[in-house]
Amino acid sequence: MSNHEIRRLLWHRYRGILWTAIAVLLITGFKSASDTAVISNALAGKSARLFTSGGYTAETGGITMLIINFIVILILGWLTFMWDNYTNFNHYLFSLRATRHQLFTQKLVIFGSVIIGSFVTMHLLFLGTLRVLSHRAVNYNLQWGPELRYMLSQLLFLLALYAIVTTIGLWLGQAVASVIFTLISIPSLIFALEGAFNLVSYAIGVDPYHTSYLAHLDQSTWPGLGVFAGLSFVIIGFLWGMDHWAFKHLSLENSGNFMLFPRFRLAFLWLTVFYLAVAVGFSSFGRTVYAVVINSYVGEIPFSISLILAIIVGYLTWSVGRLILYRPDHAWDAFKFKKMA
Repeated sequence: MSNHEIRRLLWHRYRGILWTAIAVLLITGFKSASDTAVISNALAGKSARLFTSGGYTAETGGITMLIINFIVILILGWLTFMWDNYTNFNHYLFSLRATRHQLFTQKLVIFGSVIIGSFVTMHLLFLGTLRVLSHRAVNYNLQWGPELRYMLSQLLFLLALYAIVTTIGLWLGQAVASVIFTLISIPSLIFALEGAFNLVSYAIGVDPYHTSYLAHLDQSTWPGLGVFAGLSFVIIGFLWGMDHWAFKHLSLENSGNFMLFPRFRLAFLWLTVFYLAVAVGFSSFGRTVYAVVINSYVGEIPFSISLILAIIVGYLTWSVGRLILYRPDHAWDAFKFKKMA
């Protein structure tokens, strides 16, 4: 089969959800512009500006569009591979006269094109509608350089997020389990980054509570965009290669397993243990948990307390993970320090 025939087949398969995603994003762009225009008229004659030199899109519109984009990306990323596995459509795809490389590439081409195209169109609709509705140009202080860099950083962030969720949907076989894992891992990403930065600070002898790496990262500047682009491309490139290998080696016999590649269960388990231990033990989320436990607000917690909290979270993750991945005859065995087959 040619790539064009595969794209037509896949588009027919996913066109319902893709057109729905496009419509939702375009409506969001128009609605955000309408809301922002109302604020613009309310600020008439005042010094407040809808657009700032820092590159942040008008507050109401920009935040709304980013949140809706975030939700749409989560859904599309999960559906890219999990839906076919859940509905057994993989059996049909793999019976076609097409290589798995073709199927993998063309599927991501379709989803990637929709994500990028709808993101760009949504922002064009937002800016165009806002320009039409804004009657007072004094409040329309758009600076194209910072604004475009900021929007590009948003797009790269969303593509990296899509790569992460797609990986979860490809490597995990059970639909409900993959949804739960997505809902746990994605919201905790910011805490995992914060925890990793704090660990690095401890290692180099810097006080993490007086150093905020993320707060000083301004995507509207060239250095900030460079850091954002570099991290995004590393994530996208690594997960693309990993998922390409996985798709070529998928076994339909393992479609009902929690993990479609049982031989990687141990690596997956320890990666999850380390991820959640860092995300909870060394982040502001961990400080909140500690404050709730001692019933008192704390701005800082000692490294020893963070380490203890990380060990507790790691042990619970390790135990529950063993219970899910290995399914022992006796559930309590998962919480013991014994090797499981």
